[in-house]
Amino acid sequence: MPFIAPSEIQNTKLNPALRGYDREQTDGLLEQIKASYERVWSEREELRSEVLRLQEQARENDRLRAQLERIEPELEELKKVDQLLRSALLSAERTTEKLKQDARTEAETTVKAARKHADELNTKAEEDRQRLEQEIERLEAIAARTKDECRELLERALEAIDDSDALMVPKEEGKKLPTPLEHLSEALPD
Repeated sequence: MPFIAPSEIQNTKLNPALRGYDREQTDGLLEQIKASYERVWSEREELRSEVLRLQEQARENDRLRAQLERIEPELEELKKVDQLLRSALLSAERTTEKLKQDARTEAETTVKAARKHADELNTKAEEDRQRLEQEIERLEAIAARTKDECRELLERALEAIDDSDALMVPKEEGKKLPTPLEHLSEALPD
């Protein structure tokens, strides 16, 4: 049975018959059928448009699904790469932080060692300075003592020259005359 458009229903003229239906009632019924059929026709067209749109959307979905299926392995690979990069970045940050901390610690240790070494050098230098001052004082004391002893020796030598008459006296038995340099040997330290 062919599909009849709403306009065909409206343009259809029924031939009157002798014992036919009531015309007004038939026209009213045809008008209701036409309105109802127009609504169904309109809904059918809307549904056809919707079906076409849904079919187009389904084709687009299929195309997108196929594209997604092609992309998904790449996406998974990129996710793995992203995870590796994040891990590497985190590891690099940790390593950098550890290197910084190690460098700080090493620098602090080096500074402490340098300060300790400097303190040791200062202490040794101070000890050497004090030792040298004591040595200078000792040598100055020896020089002063030696100078005094030399002066005393020279004075004795001058006295001995002045007392040369006493050296000319005959030797007494058992008595020994002092020599001028005898005192010098006694004054020198061992």
